Parts: sequence; C-alpha cells; structure tokens
Amino acid sequence: MKEKEICIEVDEELYNEILEIRGRGHSLVEIVKAGIEAIKKAGTPPLVAYRCCGEVAPFRFRWPDGSYEDYERALCFEVSGDVYYIAYGFREAFGGNVRRRVIVVKASLMRKPQQVVAEFAGTDDWINTKLVAALLRKHDDSYVGIDEAQNIPEYKPLGVCIEEHAKVIKEGKKGYAALVVKEDDYEKILYYAIKRLEMKRRKQETQTPST
Repeated sequence: MKEKEICIEVDEELYNEILEIRGRGHSLVEIVKAGIEAIKKAGTPPLVAYRCCGEVAPFRFRWPDGSYEDYERALCFEVSGDVYYIAYGFREAFGGNVRRRVIVVKASLMRKPQQVVAEFAGTDDWINTKLVAALLRKHDDSYVGIDEAQNIPEYKPLGVCIEEHAKVIKEGKKGYAALVVKEDDYEKILYYAIKRLEMKRRKQETQTPST
C-alpha cells in the first residue's frame, strides 16, 4: 500500500487527544478512518421528520368548486403537529393517458376546507418504476425552468431528483423542472409539499395590504 503524508489542522485540545490515542498504539490513519466511519454511520439528516398515523381507504377529496375526486387510498402523516394525506389514484393527464395520480392534502381544523399542496403524475414508465413527477413552481406559482431549479433554495436538497418534465413524461412541459421520485418516497414528497405550502403563504403575505 502506497502511503501518503496527512496534514490536519486542529486546536491544541484536540491535538492532545490525538496524541493520547496514538500513544495507545493507534496510527493517525486509523484515527481518521474511525472518524469517517462515524460520519457514515450517522448518515444524512432527514429532509423532514414525519410519523405515519394511519390509512384511509377509499379517500374522497372535495375541490373548492364543489366537485369530488376519489382515490383508492390515502396515507396519513403527522409533521410538526400538522396532518397531511398522501392520496393515490388514477386520472387522465398529459396526452389523455390514464396515469398514476398522487396528491398531498393538508388537513385543516375548525371545519376549514382541506387543500391540495402538491400534485404528482405517473411517468411514462410508471408501471415498471413507480416513479411520479411534480412540476416545480416558483414563489409566484410560475413553473421553474430546468436551469433555474438549483437557484431556488427550497429545491436544492432535491437536486438529484430534479429532471426535465418532458424527459419523463413525453407530453410534459419541455424545458421545465420536475421533482421525480418513487411514489412511496414519503420524505421527499412531504418535503416538497411543505415547501410549496410555505411559498404560498409567503405569496399571500406579500399580497395582503398592511393596515
């Protein structure tokens, strides 16, 4: 094995700790590797902390215009005291094809209407991959260009899952960015829905005249 010199800048207290460990017979390489392994085991912190709290099957959602949309089932999740449903069904979309449909519904208290905060459609290869795609939107609700996605702070953690919409759905929007994930990737689906909700709230606040 070819050895190379390692130079590490540390404070005096940590330097003394390393000296003590090395005095027990451990090499600096072993110490560095142990630190790397500890970081790997710790893993990446979740995008959002959630707890599954049940299932509703079938699930019916009422739109603001009074119409209803039925879903085969919806999973219930609790996030920071709020309740969200991820509902699964099918609907014609993008070229008139019947596609997988996934929506995220924010449950409301005090008899207020529930609201859809994110919508996903099955990709062209959904039957084999179970991938669904949601068009990304900006703070003003306009679509995000594929070259703009990484400039929006809320979407940076989703980087590797962002693709051009028309790449995964032939009849989709060319040049626009979409979040493409497995339909059971609850963490990313909930994260995206929560960020969209935050964006909508900020938009409403900026549009509300101050008194």
